[in-house]
Amino acid sequence: MKRIKFSIPISLDYFNAFRSFLEAVEWGYGDTYFLLGSDVVKLVEVKFKEGVKPEEVLGELLKIPYVKDAKLIPKNDHYLLYVRANLLHASLPENVSRFFEVQKRGMVVFEKGTFSTEGFYLYVVCEEGLLGDVISAVKEVYGARVVSVEDYTPGENPLLKLTGRQFEVLLLAYKSGYFDNPRRVTLRELSQMLGLSPSTVKEHLRKGLKRVLEEVIE
Repeated sequence: MKRIKFSIPISLDYFNAFRSFLEAVEWGYGDTYFLLGSDVVKLVEVKFKEGVKPEEVLGELLKIPYVKDAKLIPKNDHYLLYVRANLLHASLPENVSRFFEVQKRGMVVFEKGTFSTEGFYLYVVCEEGLLGDVISAVKEVYGARVVSVEDYTPGENPLLKLTGRQFEVLLLAYKSGYFDNPRRVTLRELSQMLGLSPSTVKEHLRKGLKRVLEEVIE
């Protein structure tokens, strides 16, 4: 396996809708996402520049037509940003289908993204045999340049034993502060963010935690 780090110019038209948000942020880290039907849920930890009013930035995000929901959850000196957007109405690059074509041929994971005033960085993990195709696709779609390529060996991770939905629920619950004391979000708020009933979310949490503990303890 290989991990590629790309640098993507934030001058791309794709970022225009988020221009005011990007200008307000000092840094962003851990940009992860998952799909819920035709919606994409994105989670990213952000720190705003001094003098910026986070509630005003959130208001601007909610004005974007394809953004269905957005929340800022305080985390010490920064925030967790939750955004749910409709992919069918998003202004994606025209040739983004190149990604899906490459993914059909093997393991390609968009691991994370980070951004600051210096630019946007995307990390992609893929099979070694797809290295050239992944680099070609990201360069074509985003005009990116390769910063580094390194060997990647997946470790033994109990999260890999979870179903996709269990992983998504646990990820959002953990990042949003559901397990903090006091809790930063309630079960009902978590269920609204996921578009599921509270009882369904509770069941995914119970089964997911049980499976993780089984892997760790046994």
